[in-house]
Amino acid sequence: MPLDPTGIFAGATGVGALCVLGVFLVLDGRAPELFPTLETYAKTATWGIVAAVPVLAVAYVVGLLAIAGTGAAVEALYGDVVGRGARDVLSMFAIPKDSLVATAYLELRQRQELLGGSAIGVLLLALGAFSERRNLPEVRGAVTVAGSLALVAALLCLAGSVASGREAHALAGAMRMMTVPSAR
Repeated sequence: MPLDPTGIFAGATGVGALCVLGVFLVLDGRAPELFPTLETYAKTATWGIVAAVPVLAVAYVVGLLAIAGTGAAVEALYGDVVGRGARDVLSMFAIPKDSLVATAYLELRQRQELLGGSAIGVLLLALGAFSERRNLPEVRGAVTVAGSLALVAALLCLAGSVASGREAHALAGAMRMMTVPSAR
């Protein structure tokens, strides 16, 4: 079961970027005079060099927090997810690490985490869209529709996260049944 550190980094950074953009839109919608100063600095080459790596690091950390936060929320709502996850991992130790089943299990768990974290990011984007309606009166209706669609997308991401977790658990349970000798 090889982990793909590049995929993990990219996923968490993508989720964090969604969250950071959502927060930016919320702040810009509430205080439109706040960011013109930043825009002045952002146009310089120095800003691009000095700010690029820290912004990437912040996006990664925010993404990890969103993913972990969603995991904790699902744990609180759906019960013993952590305990099931630990049993699932133990079940996976009984099979070869490069097997298709192990790979499928890891992909399902990674999808669960990304969709869960994305639910928070897309929810923040929806809030940002609703916040920006005042600043964009000429397209207020379109922004409202976009915000509403983003809310639906956030709910779908959360549902997909829960479904992927259940699939991974079912796969591990099937492996557990196949590898545990039956009592006769």
